[in-house]
Amino acid sequence: MRAADASLITCTFNDGHFVNGLLAGLAEWSLPPREVVVLDDGSDRPYAPPACPAPVRLLRHETNRGIPTAKHAAISAGTSPLLLFMDCDTRVEPGWLEACLPHAARPEVGMVSGPVGYVSGEDLVSRFQRCFGDNHNQDRSGAVEFIPGNAFLLRRETWEACGGLADFRGEVCEDHFLCAKLRRAGLLLWVEERARARQIRRINRAAMLKRYWKWCHTALKEQALTVDDPVAYVFSALAMPHAQRVETAIAREEPLFLYLEAAYLSFAVLDLLDHLAARDRVHPGLKAAWWARLDRLFGRLPVLRAVLRADLARLGQTPPPAAGAPPGDPWEPCFAGLDALAGSGVYEWLNRAGVPAMLEEEKALSYDFSFYENVSLDSGPKA
Repeated sequence: MRAADASLITCTFNDGHFVNGLLAGLAEWSLPPREVVVLDDGSDRPYAPPACPAPVRLLRHETNRGIPTAKHAAISAGTSPLLLFMDCDTRVEPGWLEACLPHAARPEVGMVSGPVGYVSGEDLVSRFQRCFGDNHNQDRSGAVEFIPGNAFLLRRETWEACGGLADFRGEVCEDHFLCAKLRRAGLLLWVEERARARQIRRINRAAMLKRYWKWCHTALKEQALTVDDPVAYVFSALAMPHAQRVETAIAREEPLFLYLEAAYLSFAVLDLLDHLAARDRVHPGLKAAWWARLDRLFGRLPVLRAVLRADLARLGQTPPPAAGAPPGDPWEPCFAGLDALAGSGVYEWLNRAGVPAMLEEEKALSYDFSFYENVSLDSGPKA
């Protein structure tokens, strides 16, 4: 079979079954790569590839070094003129590579990809992510500002000239870093609408909540240290986007999204307050005031309240000892979207049927490994 002069590159850490599926799918590609590079980033059981339509080179780190380091080493190991990196939990249309090749050959283009969607199932968390999460460039074609790291194609000379990810120091969002590098070099990020991809990893709700906050918490915490009114900052940076998602949940008739929203907003706010309190930037009673607000909204709903508290405890947040709260109700504006539904009966339904159904669904499902379940949210030393 004719093959493209390209290296397909992927990484694995305790999720080799995703690599197996990726390699098996190569048989359906209209134009397969010349070689495959798989880097095992310290899996507990060393990964061994199955038979594959293309030759496979297997590399291994004996200890886990993290996604950015593994990705840089793996891509740098590609020997072809074109380097196609794919997360092992990403799947592409059979014509993906063939559709992207002409754009990758253009000297003004630094990176090529296509629309990416989240398609891991029909469970609650998967539906939530399909609605609000990893969906990029869905209706785009041509030059864009950002290409996610799920699947992208670039010339090896471009990767080497920009230095790849060698100087990236974070744990996540290395794709933003690489895209910014290429744009600064005057290169285009190009989306080919026919080259569609989907992410298929099914994760539990705790991993999802930590995942979304991990992506943005450092920047929001740094910005919060520069403002005079942290409560007003929480309202603009976290509560307003939350209120918009609440409206979307209502429009889509997805009442359990409201539970996930209450959990995410609370987790993000409480973690942000911890960061500010450690630097003596907030009233010590603001966390207690948030918990009191949650109890006012859900205190008469024992199942809903208990599960929410358990989820927050799983994320490292428990009610603090009683502390003098600031005067008035500082969090009233942040709860406006949730308060507006208090008389609708939706919370009573969540308590009686919705949350129990969510728990039963989770018992019946198996979830894939996600490093976000144990990821740190430390933003560095105190100022």
